[in-house]
Amino acid sequence: MTFNFIIIFTSILTGSVGLIAGAILKKYPPKDINWWYGYRTKRAMESQEKWDFAQKCGAENMIKYSLILFFTSIVGFFIDERNHLLSLGIVMFTNLLWVFLIVYKTEAKLKITFDK
Repeated sequence: MTFNFIIIFTSILTGSVGLIAGAILKKYPPKDINWWYGYRTKRAMESQEKWDFAQKCGAENMIKYSLILFFTSIVGFFIDERNHLLSLGIVMFTNLLWVFLIVYKTEAKLKITFDK
């Protein structure tokens, strides 16, 4: 097994986990505000109405942006096997981008919807 494959597989695995977690959150969102399960930020936990909205929006964003990880893993298969640092950089960047986009887009939608 090559190092490049391991790096790319990590991106596929992270995308799969994100997709599954997003689907679970969408189908079974937490009903009450809690610190254990769901999309949990200070803004999302301010009220039950914001909490419910954040769960729906966060799950949709998680599913949508998990596709980024799948697409970058496909790109990774075309990178020369000797370019380990490039593969690693792409995977690290897209994983951080994935988390950032989920939080940023959900928080922006919460702010637009509730903070008028």
